[in-house]
Amino acid sequence: MRTATGLLALGPGFGDPLLAAMHLADFTAPVGPDTYVEVLAPTTPDHSVARWLGRVGGSSGWVLSTQVPSLDGVKDRAAECGVRVAVETQAMGHDIIQLHPLDVGVLLELDAFLPRDAWFWDDMPAAKAAHAARTTKADNIVAVDVAAADPAAMAATWAAIIGLDPPVATANGAAIAFGSRTIRFVPATSGRTGIVAVDVHATDREHGVGVQGELCRTMIRFV
Repeated sequence: MRTATGLLALGPGFGDPLLAAMHLADFTAPVGPDTYVEVLAPTTPDHSVARWLGRVGGSSGWVLSTQVPSLDGVKDRAAECGVRVAVETQAMGHDIIQLHPLDVGVLLELDAFLPRDAWFWDDMPAAKAAHAARTTKADNIVAVDVAAADPAAMAATWAAIIGLDPPVATANGAAIAFGSRTIRFVPATSGRTGIVAVDVHATDREHGVGVQGELCRTMIRFV
C-alpha cells in the first residue's frame, strides 16, 4: 500500500465492504472522478487468491472491473468462446459476472450498473471522504495492458463476449476500446500473463508525463 500511495500520491482510501466477508483485505482509492485502483491481499493462506499468487510468482495485476449497461447475452457469448463464468452474483443490488482468469487472462468483472455516472460506493461516507482528498497527480486511468500468449485472439475474445467493436491490430498485439479507455493486449514475456501495465493521465502536463514506477509488479505509466 505504501508503494501505491507514494507512486500515485493517493489520498486516504477505504475498504470495499463486500471483500472482508470473502477473506480479502483491501485498500481502494479513486484516481479521478470515476476510476479506482484497488490493492488487495488474501487473509487466509488457503484462499484462491493466495493460490493464484503462488502460481504467478508473487504480487501481480489480477482483476479488471468495468461498468456495463447490461449483462444480457454475456453468458451465452462466453460459452460460445469457451470461456467459463467464475462467479455470477449480485453486489449491492446489481448483477455482476466474473469471467475465469485462466480463460481471459485476468479475472474480468462486468458490473451491470446504471446510470453511467454512478458506482457502488457513491453513498459510502469513507468513499466520499476519499474522493474529497483524492490524488492530484493523476485524474484518470486511460489504458491497461493485458499480456497473453496470443494477444490478437484474446482481444477478439474480450470484444466478442462484452459486445464491443472488433479489436484493432497494434505493432505487437491488438487493442479494444472501452469507451474513452483502451485495453491493449500484448505478448506474454517469461510466461507471465495478466495485467502488466496501467496508463494514468498525468495532471502535470509539463513535468508529470513520462514518469513511471512499479506497483505489485505492474508498471504504472503517467501519460
